[in-house]
Amino acid sequence: MEYCKVQSKLWLIVFLLAVIALVSWSLNRNSVISELESKLVCVPAKRGEIEQGVDSQGVIIRDETVYISPAGGTLRLVAPEKDRARTDTVIAQVMPGETQRRTEDNIGVRLVPERPGVVSFTVDGLERILTPSSWVDFDAKKVSQLASNSVSVTSGMQVETGQALFRVIDNYCIYVLVFPEPDITPSVSEALTEGRRCTLRFDSAPGSLCSAKVASRVNSTRDDSKPSALLLELTDFPHELYYLRHVKTKIITKIQRGIVIPKQALVKKKDGYLVYIPANLGVDSKPVTVITGDESQVMCEGLREGQRVVVNPYVVHEAGITVWR
Repeated sequence: MEYCKVQSKLWLIVFLLAVIALVSWSLNRNSVISELESKLVCVPAKRGEIEQGVDSQGVIIRDETVYISPAGGTLRLVAPEKDRARTDTVIAQVMPGETQRRTEDNIGVRLVPERPGVVSFTVDGLERILTPSSWVDFDAKKVSQLASNSVSVTSGMQVETGQALFRVIDNYCIYVLVFPEPDITPSVSEALTEGRRCTLRFDSAPGSLCSAKVASRVNSTRDDSKPSALLLELTDFPHELYYLRHVKTKIITKIQRGIVIPKQALVKKKDGYLVYIPANLGVDSKPVTVITGDESQVMCEGLREGQRVVVNPYVVHEAGITVWR
């Protein structure tokens, strides 16, 4: 009987020691995991898009007619801003002053457009300089030196003979003269030949994409196949382009969709790339195939959506974290 009591106590002691060891191991493991997670920064791989193209500085060229005041007097605007006017639409009237001779019907001079288009009561002085036929006379430096001075006219203001009053824009004919940045890739350059279509994203309208066609192209030199200038004809007409002149745009030649991760997650190896995935108090090394990328992210094969990758892989070796093969 006495022997059984002693044996029970021994088993109890062994059990308690096992519980203490298990708790201690668990706490130590959690501490290691917590320490590991504090060193590694991870993000999930996700589905996304990467645009292939090139950034460009450009200038908007519109086929537009500026209307000049035929007489002095008080301006009365009839058509609203951005109105699409026909050739028989009265856009504005110039009413003669008290000291001036009035017309027989006493309604002043009526101004109607020579051709249909969109009305704008803002002019910047470049309407007659930058035209669809004159773009070949300009290069990137010359265009950047063109100073535009926007002037808006309002109803009731006094105008003089010869003063610019408004313009009518042909919204079926609008161009962007762009000067691509020199780091253009061969694949993008080859996609920007005359007649090919591309997509534009303007900094001033980042939420919308515009379709365009390469109307003309000028290469840097005979030996350099990269374009120094492109004349792009838009097939869309965003309302921001009524007023913009100098623009910054991205020419997009291709949009690819797939699994996207931050660029800094890649680890370069002799035979390609890999990424680190946190696992079992260390990291797994996962080979990936890079399809394409931009300045901040890459699209790759070899990962699942939601799989976490380490975006500060240099820490793995600095901290001596185990890399499982």
